[in-house]
Amino acid sequence: MAVPRLVMSVFACTVGLAFWWALTEPLAFPLPALYAVPALILLGSGVIAGRMGVLAAPISLLFSLFLGSLIATWLHQAFVPETAPVSHFGAQLVIEPVSLIAPLVAAAVCGVLGGFLGERMLPTRAEWPGQRRR
Repeated sequence: MAVPRLVMSVFACTVGLAFWWALTEPLAFPLPALYAVPALILLGSGVIAGRMGVLAAPISLLFSLFLGSLIATWLHQAFVPETAPVSHFGAQLVIEPVSLIAPLVAAAVCGVLGGFLGERMLPTRAEWPGQRRR
């Protein structure tokens, strides 16, 4: 049961975060607002994935940065064709291996917290109505 929850969590949170990064990139957002929404989405990723949240949240963040970069670049190039590819979101989030270490650790922490909540809030397959206990 853990793998389907992990895959769906990564898929859902990647899409949500990618559009968040792409649509907020050209706007001047205050830092708390710019990073609070992704933190909540990553927490939700952990809730969906359960104990696999420690994997789901960083994977979602990484995939969303790449997908968000593509979407933001397409949006920019639709209006100004000479625009360079987007490689940063806000002042601190840059798509470079060394710069991604701290955000990935923060995403893992959000995933652990969300997974802790998800294991207590969401039923396991054995607890569904009509399932036999083993």
